[in-house]
Amino acid sequence: WHSNREAASSVKKATAKKTARKATAKAPAAAKSAATTPAPAGGRPKGVRASKQLAAIVPMKASVGTGVPAGEGWTYEPKYDGIRVIAYATTDAAHVITRNGNDKSVQFPEVIDALRELARKAKHPLVLDGEIVALDGDEVARFQDLQGRMHTTDRAFIETAQEGAPASLVAFDLLVDGDDVITGEPWTKRRARLEQRLRNRTSRAIRLGETVPNDGDELLAKAEKLGWEGVIAKRMDEPYVPGARSKGWLKLKIEHRQEFVIGGWTEPRKTREHIGALLLGHYDDEGNFVYVGHTGGGFTNAGLRDMARRLTAIERATSPFSEKVKTNEKAHWTSPKVVVEVKFGEWTADG
Repeated sequence: WHSNREAASSVKKATAKKTARKATAKAPAAAKSAATTPAPAGGRPKGVRASKQLAAIVPMKASVGTGVPAGEGWTYEPKYDGIRVIAYATTDAAHVITRNGNDKSVQFPEVIDALRELARKAKHPLVLDGEIVALDGDEVARFQDLQGRMHTTDRAFIETAQEGAPASLVAFDLLVDGDDVITGEPWTKRRARLEQRLRNRTSRAIRLGETVPNDGDELLAKAEKLGWEGVIAKRMDEPYVPGARSKGWLKLKIEHRQEFVIGGWTEPRKTREHIGALLLGHYDDEGNFVYVGHTGGGFTNAGLRDMARRLTAIERATSPFSEKVKTNEKAHWTSPKVVVEVKFGEWTADG
């Protein structure tokens, strides 16, 4: 146990620290239990549940932010496109547990090996918060590159995936350091400990997450340029409260805007009227009208009625898209003449 004994600046802050300590009091036992949990000899079923001890620490969550917070005292980190996990590491064994309490250790053996090596060099158990991501060369790849590995227990497939789409744990918080539970400490002290533990010990399979103190605009600009999903803003004096959705952590999402052409629409469901979803496309370099997805948000009832009037006037019997489009509801096709501007999070790997 490693507590922060300085006087609290407010009752609220003191309560937050007390909550954090209480929530993680059994964490050292959970970390040590990794050493006595035998590694599986064969395949595991999908969604294998972690033991209660290993699932004891639930990741802290971010609230939705509307912009870069005013003032200093914040640090900014990439919102990684991967699988959020709590990682338990000892010299004998390691586990990575998802937010839903599923053990994904079998799926990512290169991460497990790196965690064990990290604990060996630290000479004591560690519990980290981080994100498992896929790599493309030395860069973080898209989430889709992880999806094939998330649930499989086919060892041959996993071994092949380690070559084609290797995984890495991006560590951005340290919760337990040996016998010290440091969740009640501010982010600055936890970060210093994390950097100390990872100094000269990172590898392809485990790396230190990026952080930019007091300059959210810089990292947001980088996020937009590189096509990230967004940025996480964190108060530098914030303790770690497992399972809490904190106002001291803010999720700043990048919104992209682009014009697309409507090629059809689907029947509405339930109480919705006039139109279900718009089927959108754009023209590629060869002049093909390519389907890119569907959208149905952002309309008032009057807007839906007006859009239905416009589209039915140019309805056609066949799809204008260059490839077959699958829809959940019955589709109606239209001549690709109506253009709309759409807000979206990111382009997927398949476009």
